[in-house]
Amino acid sequence: MAHPHDVSVCGTYILDILGVPVTEIPAGGGRALIDEIKLTVAGTAGGTVVPCARLGLKALAVGAVGADEKADWVLNAMEREGIDISVMERMEGAPTSATILPIRPDGSRPVLHARGASARWKISPEAQKAACKSKVLHLGGVGSLLAMDGEPTVSLLRDAKAAGCITTVDLIQARAETLALVEPLMPYTDFFMPSIDETHALVGTDDPAACAQYFIGKGAGACAISLGEHGSFVMTRDGRQFTVPAFDVKVRDTSGCGDSYTGGFIAGLVRDWDLLDCAKLATATAATVATGLGSGANLVSFEETVKAMNTLPVRGARA
Repeated sequence: MAHPHDVSVCGTYILDILGVPVTEIPAGGGRALIDEIKLTVAGTAGGTVVPCARLGLKALAVGAVGADEKADWVLNAMEREGIDISVMERMEGAPTSATILPIRPDGSRPVLHARGASARWKISPEAQKAACKSKVLHLGGVGSLLAMDGEPTVSLLRDAKAAGCITTVDLIQARAETLALVEPLMPYTDFFMPSIDETHALVGTDDPAACAQYFIGKGAGACAISLGEHGSFVMTRDGRQFTVPAFDVKVRDTSGCGDSYTGGFIAGLVRDWDLLDCAKLATATAATVATGLGSGANLVSFEETVKAMNTLPVRGARA
């Protein structure tokens, strides 16, 4: 079956404004000089769709921006990446969701977020129909999609599965109450892709195998759980499980690394790779992004990322 797009990336689209390095916020009206300020397309959908495009996929962006200057920048940036923005909604009376990220010298960062169109977005029937024509449908941002969370997300994933899509699901800044939004999605989710911090918030354990078993028990086909500097853990419903270690790189900024991991994993799924290779490509994608500033940083091409996957040193490995 021919698909008009390899992947439809549905969910939160955010403009990130990053500054590095930030060691302190000046008091009062003081000023501090930093090395760089950058704008990026981010969010659990935006931070995934850009890596997907850079890894050679035909990507459809599905979400909302506001009717402001930030929206112009986000949409133009995605068009420059070759991303199809034809079903992106411009929401009158709402700002584009945006985040200010002061990046510390160690790559960590506090988050200053202004909710906007993404929190008010509810997919239209036309956009849902278009999204379900891709080989993979990704839903990113469960728990922060205030108008979509609940029955609308169940409907989207149900329709995607009925249409034959591979479905992947991610969330952001999960809290215990997010579990009630996640569980109904699992029967329609082929790959649930949270971080270990998120699964801990949901089910109260930091054992990735126990977390994966929980969500597979609720219906998920597989879990790919990001473990930060410890790599990632994958478990499938048929009992396969493995851990992929992180690569040893000089981290500049961790913004968008989890979303980039998802994009890399999807790039492997689209190419019908074995899941171990999908996870390795995802790990290399996240490692590459961590060496730069913002979502999608330093990703050049699929070929370069595969080279990184095969040549980067593994964290903790002996020379």
